[in-house]
Amino acid sequence: MEKKIGLLGAIMIVIANMIGVGIFTSLGFQLIELSDYRAILIMWALGGFLALAGTFCYSELSAAYPRSGGEYHFLNISFGKLLGFLSAWTSMLVGFAAPIAAAAYAFSKYINASIGLKLSPILIGATLIVVISILQSINTSVGNQFQIYFTIGKIALIILFIVGGFWMILDNDFSTQKTNLITGDLIDQILSPGFWIGSIFVSYAYSGWNATTYIIDDIKNPKKNVLRSTVFGTILVTILYLCLNYIFLESSPAIEMAGKEEIGFIAAKNLFGSKAGLLISAAIAFFLISSVSAMTIVGPRVLKRVNQDYKIFNFGKNEHKNNPPRLAILIQTVISVLILTTSSFDFIITSMGFLLSIFSTLTAASVIILRVKEPNVERPWKVPLYPIIPLLYCFFNFWVIYYIIINRPISALTGFIFLFCGFITYYFLNKSKAKF
Repeated sequence: MEKKIGLLGAIMIVIANMIGVGIFTSLGFQLIELSDYRAILIMWALGGFLALAGTFCYSELSAAYPRSGGEYHFLNISFGKLLGFLSAWTSMLVGFAAPIAAAAYAFSKYINASIGLKLSPILIGATLIVVISILQSINTSVGNQFQIYFTIGKIALIILFIVGGFWMILDNDFSTQKTNLITGDLIDQILSPGFWIGSIFVSYAYSGWNATTYIIDDIKNPKKNVLRSTVFGTILVTILYLCLNYIFLESSPAIEMAGKEEIGFIAAKNLFGSKAGLLISAAIAFFLISSVSAMTIVGPRVLKRVNQDYKIFNFGKNEHKNNPPRLAILIQTVISVLILTTSSFDFIITSMGFLLSIFSTLTAASVIILRVKEPNVERPWKVPLYPIIPLLYCFFNFWVIYYIIINRPISALTGFIFLFCGFITYYFLNKSKAKF
């Protein structure tokens, strides 16, 4: 009998997919345009609320239409095959490859900070991607065990960092130096473009809350456990993120962190001293490997699943079903290294966040569309306060998308060009099918 993933395992999958590069890097970019720490904490709290609203929307869809695939499956039903394919196109080619590139780049920054050298970030990041891909290609058991241990270590590290950080902040000697929590005109900052551009980094840091919707077929009692895993996982990660950002802001002057990726290293150095900062920076780099590994597990399997419908790539025939999808891993590895070598960290996050926001917004809108389109479908669980929750989620995401288009037009244009390429691919695939 096939063993399925229980509630605890599902929660761990959500947490492992959510906690990654975003929390250890985003603050530096937000401090370029924002100075009031209250605005920044509100931004992260709002991100947690929106992620939770998203979990409600996805959970209703998962309970009513229980099949793996995430946005690809839901958008096929609500908006039709074109939008479903475009979401799959995004997931297959950059949905996991771009975050892998971003995590590998952040890994290189933390490694350089911890060893005091200035090695090429591209070389370090590309080496990490290739090594993890080889490891995940050996066999499924080795890959899963590797992922479990690294994820547990990552969670333990974050909890220890939070406990130690609060311990130091509450210490009398440290408290006499408190000058880092800067305030300003809170309303002006919340209404500024910087707040909403910064929100795309927050949205990226929270991405992964919908992880179990991609593997519904493998979840035990999915009509209940998809909801429970996403809600519990999102609430826990929100609490961890708020605590971490408060400690980062309290520990270090904003000018020292603005524009920097290695925020964890800077905060650890100021809290615990240079030597401890180096150790913690090395530990963060070590556990960023977990993020790369998690996406190397999930991404190729999404590619392989969608390929079963559209036959974009000619692979799978010679691979045993119990072995890792090695050719899919190879394709994703090549794309990840290409993104790493051609794009900046900031550009990767904003472009990827832009695309993810579009499809998660359309998926939330699917809740309303399918209630009208298919009112007789059994919905074992429904979004509370309907239709307020889906509408709020869509409104805030559209607002962020608008600010990206206005303030980061190159990132938005890159996203639209990528979707246009997906549209052309969809057209030719369907034209080819029509000939047979």
